[in-house]
Amino acid sequence: MRTRAIQILVVGGLVALAIVLRKPARRLPETPEDAVNAFFDAATRGDDEAYLALVDGELRESLRNTRSQVGAEAFRRDLRKSVSGIKGLAVARSDAAPSGQVALDVEIVFADRKERQQVLVSHQAGRGWIITAIGPAEATKPAIPYGTPVFEE
Repeated sequence: MRTRAIQILVVGGLVALAIVLRKPARRLPETPEDAVNAFFDAATRGDDEAYLALVDGELRESLRNTRSQVGAEAFRRDLRKSVSGIKGLAVARSDAAPSGQVALDVEIVFADRKERQQVLVSHQAGRGWIITAIGPAEATKPAIPYGTPVFEE
């Protein structure tokens, strides 16, 4: 009987410890636009954990596989490199969204080009917005490169 009581106390203590030490679920951004901005911010910092926490589904699995293949440090370096030349970022809602999702048109401005992509985000009840898909980038070269003086001084 005494052994049983000790076992119950030990198990109860372990359960209580697990609850106290458990990490709370990470909050997701409050708006679809904030999700995209947080995604690019995480890439700028090379924060692969935050970056992966902002995506879901097949996209997350694909990115995790890439990280496993190239290694965590190379993945973080590639994240920083992918956004290093960004001069501006514009995010606007699109009408072309599947049911239950929001589609965002994202324009990324670099000194020598602009890239447009469509990003799909979904709302997770009680947590926020998460990116579920990113379309291919369509690059265009501007007639006048970003940062070119317009007027002679």
